[in-house]
Amino acid sequence: MRKLCIKAASLLLCTVLCFSLSSCLTISDAIDSVSSLINPRGIAEDVSLGYTEIDFGEFSYSPYYTPIFSRESYKNLENDKMRELYDMLYYNCYLVYPRSFSAGEYKCKQVILEEAQLTQAQIRLTIKAIGDDNPHVFWLSDTFGFLIDESKNYTAVQLYSRMSPEKLTESISNLKAECDKYLATLKDGLSDYELEKSAHDYILKKCEYDTSLTGSVTVPKGKESAFDPYGALVEGVAVCEGYSRAFQLLCNSTGLSCINIVGVSENELHMWNAVQLGEDYYYVDVTWDDKDEEAFMYDYFNISEKQLLYDHEFSPLSSEMSDEEICGDGTTNALTSNFFIPKCTKTEQNYYEKNSVHLKSYDSDEIEESLLKSAENKESYFHFYIEPNEFTFDYAVDDLFFSYPQYFFKYIDNVNYLLPDYSIDTNNLSLYQKKQLSVVTVVLKYI
Repeated sequence: MRKLCIKAASLLLCTVLCFSLSSCLTISDAIDSVSSLINPRGIAEDVSLGYTEIDFGEFSYSPYYTPIFSRESYKNLENDKMRELYDMLYYNCYLVYPRSFSAGEYKCKQVILEEAQLTQAQIRLTIKAIGDDNPHVFWLSDTFGFLIDESKNYTAVQLYSRMSPEKLTESISNLKAECDKYLATLKDGLSDYELEKSAHDYILKKCEYDTSLTGSVTVPKGKESAFDPYGALVEGVAVCEGYSRAFQLLCNSTGLSCINIVGVSENELHMWNAVQLGEDYYYVDVTWDDKDEEAFMYDYFNISEKQLLYDHEFSPLSSEMSDEEICGDGTTNALTSNFFIPKCTKTEQNYYEKNSVHLKSYDSDEIEESLLKSAENKESYFHFYIEPNEFTFDYAVDDLFFSYPQYFFKYIDNVNYLLPDYSIDTNNLSLYQKKQLSVVTVVLKYI
């Protein structure tokens, strides 16, 4: 039988997120929001109350591993002026006005990009790039304002924080503390694979899927953090974007290059990750690994593009989209696109290929030895990888479990003979066929 337990709600809620985050003030609203800042010589800001500079300080660092900060989306922006705007917006998002602008939103210090008239689409993509590269910047709201002045040749952009400076300072401290807890679990000398798996497993233990958002068509007030690493790591509840950004944050904190990928699964928008190990990329979907049954918690860990496309589909590259699509045409927008989609063709670092016994021959002492070890530890699941170069998956499963000579039951008989005072229950055996992974997971029970 085949079982793929997924949380369909995660896909729906990503749809809500992507469209809500793509909203911005209309051009007229943007002009209203910055018009008081315009003077005859250009733009000058009202700083009568001053901006509070958020002291982000040193983010969580391990004594053993050097962190990195992703710049993949930054590098894929189409021109230097967009990259200049990116740098200015990133710096100014740490400067937050202490008084609420509206509906609990707080102005970040406005950016004036001189000698440039960026389009609305370019502004949207630049803001998306900041979110893509910087999972630790979790406080920006889903609105922004902009003004493009042709006569004076500048572009003004206003971002907003959904937290006051005081609340933001507290929240950053809380997120740092949680990251420090994770980093404290890591020993020296771990491989990149081990670091990646540690981040994956930590999030699965720490976070639960926020089922309260199932069916929502908008993001409820107070639930914004479900879409960022704060929700996943501090509050312990998130949807797919929160899982993905938390995973990116933990990977980056130990020097692993990790990016977010936007796509579609079962006709709903979804987000997952691509992680670089050595020279190769692998796809990871932490949300879909968060199952009620542990038999499935590594089904999307370091899979190839071929395996991913079994039930995922990539959203388009932003470079292939029109301005109208980027700004929102009802089906796509900037946030439903990708700047970069790495090719993932390798399988050597796939969890099952790396950790499961490989079926290369039916006369396999290796399988019996591995099964015996699992039984001695009374493990609930036994995974084995059917070598695709040696066997056709369906035929192998039939020979192992259903048709004579039912080789797997012979393995169990030989193992049971060696067990001291209990045995694997052959009358209460079930299995999960994961054909796209070339894996069979057997559920073991003992008598």
